[in-house]
Amino acid sequence: MKYKKSEAKEYARQTLKGIWTAMPYCWTAEDEFDEPANRANMEHIISGLKIDGHYCSGNIAEFWSMPDAERMRAHEVMIDETRGRIPLIAGCHHQSVKQATMLAKHAQDIGFDFVIVLTPYVAAKDDDAVFSYYEYLCSRVDIGVVLFNTPPHLHAIGPKLAKRLAALPNICAYKQADANPAATSAILDAVGKDLVVSVADEAPWLQSMTQFGLQWLVNYNPHLYQVPGYLPIRDYTQAALAGDITKASKISASLAPLRTLHAKWINGYWRAGKMPLSEMKTWQEIIGMNGGPVRPPVLPIADKARAEMEADLAATGILDHVRTTRVAAE
Repeated sequence: MKYKKSEAKEYARQTLKGIWTAMPYCWTAEDEFDEPANRANMEHIISGLKIDGHYCSGNIAEFWSMPDAERMRAHEVMIDETRGRIPLIAGCHHQSVKQATMLAKHAQDIGFDFVIVLTPYVAAKDDDAVFSYYEYLCSRVDIGVVLFNTPPHLHAIGPKLAKRLAALPNICAYKQADANPAATSAILDAVGKDLVVSVADEAPWLQSMTQFGLQWLVNYNPHLYQVPGYLPIRDYTQAALAGDITKASKISASLAPLRTLHAKWINGYWRAGKMPLSEMKTWQEIIGMNGGPVRPPVLPIADKARAEMEADLAATGILDHVRTTRVAAE
């Protein structure tokens, strides 16, 4: 451990900063964890995209399809490939609080900086039940624990519950998946002085920094919108931090075509009740990363849709940046 349990909140304040990703895992054709492909993607985001941190084993990584042994092996591989160059969060989501605790202990032992744990989906229908889950977990590990608010899918961690949970010594951050700015404002009023808060969406990131004073973005857009040599999210973030809001706004606005495709291929599918993981992996493949198959019940992308996505991405100009980088490397 890099810090004591009592220091988790301060360590989070110092560490959970900047632009973080969350990537899908890659599987082999035989449906095993594809170690070389996952290592290559990690190297890509660190060396090529200059990412500030990474969240492993999230929803888009298909954690719910993975046996615990495979999840722990994935964490071992990803932390080994990182070699301490960026901080890491381990997703230790599990309906069983004992299994979540076991996964968190493993992440703690192998050197992760934090863990993140979703609220359980069975028997956790009120604040008291959710609190009891996190109290059990936090009493048995020392590592900092990040809350993940995902209404309407799971019981919401509203301001009252967040404040109660923030009293646990190793609850240190809050990932907000509620897109309503009023909901984020209420959370900041309740726990903003105690927990690092991230809105899990790139689109409002400039507003989040300049109006809400947030320091941390964590979601999957940074590696979909950026390629080596073309880092607009990083560029507008740095411009905003330097006080050049005009420059930051101009760069941020240039991402409108990619945000439109995200609304079509990713968010549009989420809203329709489909998990767009094959679409996300296909996007990655088109821009030069590894992707690969998905596991049932997630469905693969159709060939026609793949061709349409490639044409859509080409129209944004991002593939020109991919080709330029390839030519420069040759």
